[in-house]
Amino acid sequence: MNILAIDIGTSSARGILYDGEGRSQFIHPVTYSVYFPGENLVEQDPGDFDSAVAEICAATAAWAKDRGQTVDALSLTAQRSSIIPVNKQGEPLRPAIMWQDKRNEGIVAALGPREKEIYALTGARINTVFSGTKMTWLRREEPEIYEKAYKICTIADYLTLKITGQFRTDHTYGSRSLLMNLKTRQWDRQLLDIFQVDNEKLCELVSPGTVIGTVTEDYARRTGLGAGIPLVSAGGDQQCAALGHGLCRPGTMEITTGTGAYMLQFIDRVPENLGTDVICGAHSLPGKYVLETSMLTCAALYNWAGRTLGDCEDLATRNAAVEAVPPGSNGCIALPYFQGRGTPDWNAGAFGGFLNVGLRTTPADMTRALLESICYEIRNNLDVLERYTAPAHRVYVGGGLTKFDTFCQIEADVTGLPMTRNRAHAEQTSFGAWVSAAVALGLYGSAEEALKKAVTDPKVYVPDGAHRPVYEKQREIMNGYYGKLFL
Repeated sequence: MNILAIDIGTSSARGILYDGEGRSQFIHPVTYSVYFPGENLVEQDPGDFDSAVAEICAATAAWAKDRGQTVDALSLTAQRSSIIPVNKQGEPLRPAIMWQDKRNEGIVAALGPREKEIYALTGARINTVFSGTKMTWLRREEPEIYEKAYKICTIADYLTLKITGQFRTDHTYGSRSLLMNLKTRQWDRQLLDIFQVDNEKLCELVSPGTVIGTVTEDYARRTGLGAGIPLVSAGGDQQCAALGHGLCRPGTMEITTGTGAYMLQFIDRVPENLGTDVICGAHSLPGKYVLETSMLTCAALYNWAGRTLGDCEDLATRNAAVEAVPPGSNGCIALPYFQGRGTPDWNAGAFGGFLNVGLRTTPADMTRALLESICYEIRNNLDVLERYTAPAHRVYVGGGLTKFDTFCQIEADVTGLPMTRNRAHAEQTSFGAWVSAAVALGLYGSAEEALKKAVTDPKVYVPDGAHRPVYEKQREIMNGYYGKLFL
């Protein structure tokens, strides 16, 4: 059975056709861009996502047909918190409000007194990223669009509608909304009242890892796919990446360093002592959970450095310059909060900067300092996770920055933990979507069985203890300045 895994990211979409043993057969990427129509505003044309997925499906169907093969099923994973209001025919009523958008800051601040109540039901603090406060903003600031909206969709919901005609979503997206009760896994009346969102505006909740619909005749004509083939909702992108890495039992963790950074640890159930410094959400494994911490900017910082800090835009040149800088970046320290801070305190007012910059500081020093600051913040978040569960004994890494070996080594040195990167499946999110679909469609009895069957090629980065003292000192200084400036 060939399964087309579709991964919808912030700046690109990709489709990978996997065979029944998880081997990649064909890859088709499509790029697009968000736009920034004003301060704190981040939007995108929903048609970008629709046309990207249709192109992926058409290209894959044509490739398979030319080789006498078939596309037997689809599996979908996507970024989790952007919203698209649509009418009953599924037509968008405005541009997508993206997860990075912070127009809802005033709503978040106003709801602050109810945070404890909200966290007890959702496992997450009130924040600008999650979709619920964006829906509140839509109702208050664009009431005509809110009233016209038949449903307010995530990007995954919107694409599910385009492919299957069904208005459905899964628990992983629900757990990034502040509107779903984490334990009952249903839209919660108390939360809907708090955020002033009508239940009928939301898609039907289903379990991740289930067939959420089938390809319609119209979509089959549009793309060349077979009508009636199943679409599996594999869960949100970070949960799928966790599944692709192998987070199937306690003691396993994954760190994804893409546009943002996400650290997820497997748990069987919601901890009783859960505090507001971590996010608890639904896992892609039905009925399971993940503890999650996050950074709002990660690889985006390295890209910014290439555009801004001198003659370093060429990636190979930039990497070589960073490799030549010693651990500790010659004393330069970065504050990596270019779009605010995520966990543990969701501080939208934090901002980026550099410390200990002198006349001898070079662009390469500053660029490496950014990478080190990302790892300091990762270590800060791992400290938070360890308050609720035993330290991970197996840490998997993925995302764009892990293609740079020096970054992976810094990450291991700063955290003091071995980091495992699976080179056979660089696209862990898509691979996780394959695992989810392979189990849902009965190819394997469990995710662990599917993962064991698939080919892996791990590379392990072992911590160099000699570098730990300088990194610990730099992290202490960075944390101290954060406290003085933003708390």
